[in-house]
Amino acid sequence: MPDTRASAEMLLSEVEDQLDRVDAGLRCAEPSDLLQASGELRRCATGFARALEAALSAEALDAEFRRRVEAVAQRLSNQRDSVARRTVIVDRSLASLLGPRPDATYTMPGERRMFAGLRSAHVPAH
Repeated sequence: MPDTRASAEMLLSEVEDQLDRVDAGLRCAEPSDLLQASGELRRCATGFARALEAALSAEALDAEFRRRVEAVAQRLSNQRDSVARRTVIVDRSLASLLGPRPDATYTMPGERRMFAGLRSAHVPAH
């Protein structure tokens, strides 16, 4: 089924391009770029997974195509690790600026929290 193979090839190229965009988004200072690129990567990867299922059932894939699929899987894993590390850094930075987050969302009876990020911003309720 050459059409199945051609579709899988086209979708794999889209996934590879989108991985490049996510890499750029990780280096970019604008979080919306990463968010948009990640959403598009999810869409492309889902379409590719469906096409790959059809291609695997229809024919054996050549070694080069398999190598590219394995490279995509490795890049996805690396990006997931990179996002996890970045999240920890952001959380630690916020904690150093604003103090640790309280464990519960409730305040002591009779107190009202004015600013969620500031520990000393309690005002007695009237």
